[in-house]
Amino acid sequence: MIKIYVNSFLKNIEKQWVAILFVYHCLFIYLAYTIRINRGISDSLFYWAKTFNIDSYSWWSFAELGTSFMLFLNFPFIKLQFPFWFGFLLYGIIGFLGILMYIKWIHLVFGKEFLIFGINILPVFYFLPNMHFWTSGIGKEPIVFFGLASVFYALSSRNFASLSFIVGSLLVFAIRPHIAMIVLSSIVIVYIFRRDILFKTRLIIASLSSVLIIGLLYIVFQMTHIRYWNWERINYFNEYSILSFRYSGSYVPMLEYNWFYKLFSFYFRPLFYDVNSILGFFVSIENIFILLIHCLALFFMLKFSSLRYVEWVKYVFTFTIICGLIYVQRYANLGIFIRTKMMFQPFTITALLFIIKQGISSNMTKTL
Repeated sequence: MIKIYVNSFLKNIEKQWVAILFVYHCLFIYLAYTIRINRGISDSLFYWAKTFNIDSYSWWSFAELGTSFMLFLNFPFIKLQFPFWFGFLLYGIIGFLGILMYIKWIHLVFGKEFLIFGINILPVFYFLPNMHFWTSGIGKEPIVFFGLASVFYALSSRNFASLSFIVGSLLVFAIRPHIAMIVLSSIVIVYIFRRDILFKTRLIIASLSSVLIIGLLYIVFQMTHIRYWNWERINYFNEYSILSFRYSGSYVPMLEYNWFYKLFSFYFRPLFYDVNSILGFFVSIENIFILLIHCLALFFMLKFSSLRYVEWVKYVFTFTIICGLIYVQRYANLGIFIRTKMMFQPFTITALLFIIKQGISSNMTKTL
């Protein structure tokens, strides 16, 4: 599997880039492992059965969606007594494959170059620290990111029967059904607004997809203990979820914020005024960089009405917006924000670069 993905990737980029990228990613695997060990409390310890006796359970007792599925995947390695560091290496490699698939997707939808003053700056975005850190340790993120990159690649290449699309979709569904629901909803929303497809066809697709979305929503409600659709009940569980972060180290009072600042906090914080550690300082630098990219893309979007918003851009933007609208009602912790954003932020950045590239081209044409 690793050889297939690496060989596929090498068709699009030089071997030395892959080697540099892998060494860089391995540094984050080591960093993630060291931080988890020193902290002594993390989800990764639970996923590798360091906080309970797994001998009391059978393999199939973990065959459930969500967190239990992580233990289902890890069960054979734990029973064979593979060390904790091996889990980080294993998940780090899965995360690296996800990054390779992500870059393969970039080359498909964007191309291999983004020249600024004759220099190709696109490879800079292959090394985003937050993306590498959260795809380098035992957790849901490496698998989900791999799954999402596979799904977006299949959507963009219109190859829905590919193994990567099927495996990617199943992994996202098994680990985070709500993300599968958001992805499907994003696809349906973009599809039903396509003018080049007959209204009857769009209506049929929307009806069939609604059944799947409702089914996924039911699963999500059961997993979150909301159980059934009731707006007051949903608000109660959302507020309970937010208030549960009150005594965490990087709690933010989301219930006190207006909608704009809620979304701003989720998408772009922590910033320099939130920093209380060295790691937080580096995260804030990356967030400022990403905020500037958003501002530049927005500038060109407002300046030029002729910019093209191709289908994959619409998928990514819709997915990003829905994620924001949902997560700001559930989370109130800067650390959780950082971890959650990596599921969509790399894709969003690529879409923004696509807008910026068009904007620069339009601006140059206008000045000639």
